[in-house]
Amino acid sequence: MKRLHAGGMVGLLVLLVLIALPARSATAANIVVDAGTGGVLSADSPNHLWYPASLTKLMTVYVALAEIEAGRLRFEDKIKVSPHAARQNPVTFGLRAGQVISVRDAINAAIVASANDAAVALAEKIAGTEADFAQRMTGTAMELGMFRTFFENASGLPSGNQVTTARDLAILATAFLRDFPQHYGLFSQRSVTIGKRSRGTVNSILSAYEGADGMKTGFTCASGYNMVASAERDGRRLIGIVLGSRNGGARTLEMKRLLDAAFSAGAAPATTLIALADEMTEADSEAPPTILTGSSCAAPELVGSTMIDSPDELSGWAVALGDYRNRAKAQKALQAAQAKLGKAAGAGQPAIIKKGVGGITRYSVLLSGLKQASAQKTCKILTDQKAYCVALSPKLIANRF
Repeated sequence: MKRLHAGGMVGLLVLLVLIALPARSATAANIVVDAGTGGVLSADSPNHLWYPASLTKLMTVYVALAEIEAGRLRFEDKIKVSPHAARQNPVTFGLRAGQVISVRDAINAAIVASANDAAVALAEKIAGTEADFAQRMTGTAMELGMFRTFFENASGLPSGNQVTTARDLAILATAFLRDFPQHYGLFSQRSVTIGKRSRGTVNSILSAYEGADGMKTGFTCASGYNMVASAERDGRRLIGIVLGSRNGGARTLEMKRLLDAAFSAGAAPATTLIALADEMTEADSEAPPTILTGSSCAAPELVGSTMIDSPDELSGWAVALGDYRNRAKAQKALQAAQAKLGKAAGAGQPAIIKKGVGGITRYSVLLSGLKQASAQKTCKILTDQKAYCVALSPKLIANRF
């Protein structure tokens, strides 16, 4: 793939456009595409600008795989984590400045755990600085035909001029299947381990939809809950994009609805991804929306855990460590359980779920992303120390929350 050093000019153009555009509230955007033909099976606001959130990491990984295929990078190459990478905000894998990981580790952590520190470390390995890598990302987007996409970082953390569209993300997803089919299995992994620390996947569609085998989720308050999914049934592969859901559960339900409708439909596509670029509407000229606001989005994520709005964000088995009336007590309970578990705590992804019961807010503490045997072993360790613990299957998690 030839490199296009157009990031700076594109960035200036996008910035000027965004400054000139009025703000407005949008609801959602989505698209479903036949991966084999490029035909668009359904679409709602596919050309509207949107904040990509952690879907940004799809391009981070695409550029890394392009480097590997070109022979300039190897999965086995080592990365020394920089202070800048280690300082990234949650969600992170917990990498330390000076820690040495492999390129494969960084790619896996970025995909499976949506780790911002791993994404930035990978970017710095390839381009020297995250800013230079972001220019490379934007240039690659232009090469692929993602004409409304601009990147400013490798992780997807909020940045006002980092934008994309549902159409552009569908182009990127199809590019993975076309250019790197031998590496597509990276997106179906259910867990990632670096050293003694393991994390389960944050991609709920993998266990929620028959035939789904990738790709990525993303969330920021501005973007809402986003997802790129790929699923195959009877030899036919579809790609779905959902942007701007109000919570993780709604995002998964919307994706399932769109994919079900597309798999069952027999009509020929009305347009293609290429032609869709010319079907701009007046609304598509508006600025990216801000989907979620308020105290729930203003609150920072807890250290060592993830504050989530829906159990749909969990994966695998989990162990419940108790319910608490305030977040501080929930955090202390989580830390106490981790201390009792010692090394065994590293097998689970800590999570604190805020929920309302009878008008009272409760904070449920969990370790998720476990296999059944690990969940049972974890609870035995805790109950032997007279600590509260209940193992929850995926079905029980859904019923409980």
